[in-house]
Amino acid sequence: MPLSRPIFVYVKLKSLEKPEVREFVEFYMKHADKLVREVKYVPLPKAAYEGNVKHAKDKKIGTVFGGNNEVGITVEELMKREAKM
Repeated sequence: MPLSRPIFVYVKLKSLEKPEVREFVEFYMKHADKLVREVKYVPLPKAAYEGNVKHAKDKKIGTVFGGNNEVGITVEELMKREAKM
């Protein structure tokens, strides 16, 4: 099995005010599950993509990592965390 890591898309809050950026994020999250499977990546749970769209609409920013690397944590565990600035 090859080594892997999550791929993140970071969008500035000011950029989300632009319709084309907001629409791209929504398109990306709506189609990501299918697209990542085509290139043999492992997709996130459906709730993660939906949560990302909601965060973009709510203009929720921050990180759940707190600047630390973590091994063995699940996506579901990360989704339960509150983002920090």
